[in-house]
Amino acid sequence: MAGFPYKALTAVLAALCVQALFWSQTRELRAGWEGVPPAPAPEVANALPLGDRQFLYRTTAFVLQNMGDEGGRVTPLKNYDYQRLGQWFALLDQFDPRSNFLPVLVGHYFSQSPEPDHVRVVIGYLARIAVRDPARNWRWLAHAVYLARHKVKDLNLALGLAQRLAALDAPGMPIWTRQMPAFVLAEVGDKEAARDLMEAIIESNPNLALGEIDFMRDFIDTRLQ
Repeated sequence: MAGFPYKALTAVLAALCVQALFWSQTRELRAGWEGVPPAPAPEVANALPLGDRQFLYRTTAFVLQNMGDEGGRVTPLKNYDYQRLGQWFALLDQFDPRSNFLPVLVGHYFSQSPEPDHVRVVIGYLARIAVRDPARNWRWLAHAVYLARHKVKDLNLALGLAQRLAALDAPGMPIWTRQMPAFVLAEVGDKEAARDLMEAIIESNPNLALGEIDFMRDFIDTRLQ
């Protein structure tokens, strides 16, 4: 057939054959994951957004969430370098200290590592953002108490965090945040201190709802006797 581009067709078919051969030989190979990269220095990071800090904040947080699970690969959280992750948490927090995107990601995803030292990095981050802005972030300190008690199983750490939570100056915090140290003290075994704290809460809050008072009295009479 005159004018038919046989040479071009031959080249395309050859390229397809080469591609098929390459795929057949490499389909079982996967790129190795080199782990969590180090966070850039602050002066470098400040130059990266190019005027759009929100874009960098959200895209980088998304990358952190998925960095070990790409190309058909699933990486357990226990294999992550949490010291480097902590550096990334601190860096991204500078780009948007008010967003809940990163705290949710850290508190509910990265806290699932089975390694206690990893969870301690998460707890440290949550405690810092809570103390920095109690009105917005006191809930994250409560979550840190939970992680210390039930994931790390460090009651001394949990007690210190609970005391910091109770001492926060944040209007609208529920009464249970003031009761939290008593709950941990009871678990530690210092029932007298827990009782004194509950009694002090009752005496210093004359406008407490009757249900709250009944709960605390029951806690004193049943858990602390």
